[in-house]
Amino acid sequence: MTVSARGTCLVHLVWAPLGPAPLQRFIDSYRSHAPGAEHRLLVVMKGFATGTDRGPWRQVLSAVAHDEFDAEVGTLDLGTYRSMVELVQEAERYCFTNSSSVVLADGWLAHLDRNLRTPGVGLVGAAGSFESAYSVAPFWLRRRRQRDFPPFPNPNIRTNGFALSRELALLLDWPPPQRKLDAWRLESGKRSITHQVLERGLQALVVGRDGVGYPPERWQKSATFRSGDQRNLLIADNRTNQYAEAGPELRRRLEQMAWGASD
Repeated sequence: MTVSARGTCLVHLVWAPLGPAPLQRFIDSYRSHAPGAEHRLLVVMKGFATGTDRGPWRQVLSAVAHDEFDAEVGTLDLGTYRSMVELVQEAERYCFTNSSSVVLADGWLAHLDRNLRTPGVGLVGAAGSFESAYSVAPFWLRRRRQRDFPPFPNPNIRTNGFALSRELALLLDWPPPQRKLDAWRLESGKRSITHQVLERGLQALVVGRDGVGYPPERWQKSATFRSGDQRNLLIADNRTNQYAEAGPELRRRLEQMAWGASD
């Protein structure tokens, strides 16, 4: 089976155990904030047990034009995304969002799409971080993680909302993660999607609601993830919500994990 999609294919992942409420939040935000770019919405249903009544989810989806596809059983998010590259063979670009993603601004997909199409750019996302799973690990775990994760600063585009071309996606070493640790490696390890893009001499940009694409050295100042009250954030998710709702002490810890100790 293949799905036709001109230009950009917007892939949204639905995780059944969370119920229909997260999908409702995403669809409400999708309808409230015009994407601003031609695309086809592909909704990937994941974690639905045989016999599950999908009526509540399909009621939510009835408000938008979309294609629906069932994810392979047992796949993690990044593996499911990679399989969508094979499924949607006519798309030029893909934008991936997960169950906790919520759109925050008009023109959000156009902002991502325009920056991605800039010469020399290979990867764009709504948020990025310098966090290292090695550096934040307790001492007893560091030796085990040293092989797979670079130390801080470790630039990585977060995978709650990111986009890349089909051509590049097919060239990357992108094996389907079998465990959560495998997914962490693919997002922020030494052979992460971001690191592979940078190694090819391409840029990885964080895109704000202002439409600007920020290179890694400007991520902290972009006010998108754990900085500047996240006032420039384009797509929210569970981690950005955690920061927004945190008290001063927790905020400082989260900022330090993402950006290091302040001067």
